[in-house]
This record gives sequence, C-alpha cells and structure tokens, in this order.
Amino acid sequence: MNLGYLALELRRALRQPGTVLFVMGFPGGFYLLESLIFQAGLPDAVPFSAGLVVLPAMTAWGVLLAGMLVGTQVVNERAAGWQRQLRLTPLTGAGYLLGKGTVGMLVALPPPLFVALLAALVRDVRLEFTAWAALVGLVWLGGLPFALLGLLIGQLASPVNVQQITIVAMLALSIFGGMFMPLDSLPAWFTSVGSLTPGYWLTELARAAVLPGRDPLTAGGALVGWSVALAAAMMWRYRHDSARD
Repeated sequence: MNLGYLALELRRALRQPGTVLFVMGFPGGFYLLESLIFQAGLPDAVPFSAGLVVLPAMTAWGVLLAGMLVGTQVVNERAAGWQRQLRLTPLTGAGYLLGKGTVGMLVALPPPLFVALLAALVRDVRLEFTAWAALVGLVWLGGLPFALLGLLIGQLASPVNVQQITIVAMLALSIFGGMFMPLDSLPAWFTSVGSLTPGYWLTELARAAVLPGRDPLTAGGALVGWSVALAAAMMWRYRHDSARD
C-alpha cells in the first residue's frame, strides 16, 4: 500500500465537514443518554451498572457509523471521474480500495475510545485494563464489514441517493443489531432477523469483551464471513465499473 496515498486519503476524510463530530459526538451523546434511561429502568437484581450495560452497544455503533460514512464518500469520486483517472496511474484497483478501506478503519478507531473514556470518567465504569483493551480492540477489528459495506454502497449508489441509502442502512443495522435497545425486549422475530446482520454480531462481540456468558468466537466468525462476502461484492462492482468505462 502506498503510504503517501493513504495519508492523503486520511486527511481528506478528516477534513470532511462534520465527520469527527458525527462519528464521535453521536455515539458519545447517545451513550450518556441511554445510560441514564437504562439506569432508571434497570432492575436492582442486575449485577451490572447501566453505564456498563450500554457501553458495548454504543462502542459498536460508533464503529458502524465511522466505517460506513467514510466508505460512501467514494460515490463523489465516481461521479467526478476520479476513479477513471486513477486507472491511468500505477495505483491498482485493489490498492485504491484497500486504501479506502484502511481509512475507514482508521477513522473508526477514535469513536470506541471516546465512548470508553466517557464511560470511565462520566459514568464511573470500572474495568481491568485488559477488558478495556479487549473491548476497544475487538469492536474496532469487528468494524471491517461496515467499512466494506460503505465502499460497496459508494460503488452502487449515485450522489443523489447515497445519503438516503446510507442512513436507512445505518438505522436498520443499528436497530436489528440491538444497539439502541436489547433485542430480547422486543418480539422474537427481531432477534431472528438481527442474527442475520453484521450489526448484531458486532454488538455481541463487544459484549463478549466485558460481559460474561458471550461467545466471541461465534461473533468473530460471523463478522469474518460478512467481511469476505462484502469484499467480494465490492471488488466485483469495481471491476464491473472498470469494464463499462
């Protein structure tokens, strides 16, 4: 991977208006709000604080938002003919997509760190260092399918409809992933549908880092499968566009 190109893409992503505020402010704000709401309704028998119960879902949501938001920005480059120009340079299509995916992953790292910081400083959540590291590290690595999904949407959509498609996809993955409310408090079909989405497994992976009784291997395996499928779909679409041009 060309490090100069990667640094350029990272600067471009961070300079987008509202990017940092959106991917850090929204998960952080919702974490504080949801922890207060859950605190009011949490049974006394539950051995965990509301701040800890909500923490995994909001770290997962931050990674989801960041990965998808950055990935969909390729739609503007397609519309401007930038991808066609890149094909005249030594940069390969795989290198271009790898760079975009890497930027999406790099931008997805600060949100879970920020939410974890709020949990420790504002909501007085206390965990061992290894648990904090596992939470942030696992949820960040598990965010790869969402960076790939953002790229795929950017390859399929147009500048006119990319925002609507992205928002609907984010909401669907968040709701069926159990990021806003536990799926076991909803009708059973929510869990059935949710278990077919990467959002569900990202939330489960985050919970496995800090809550007992969760299986990180199953969640991790599901996310790897989603990553492979989305990467293949993204490469197919890119090559399809190249052949058409």
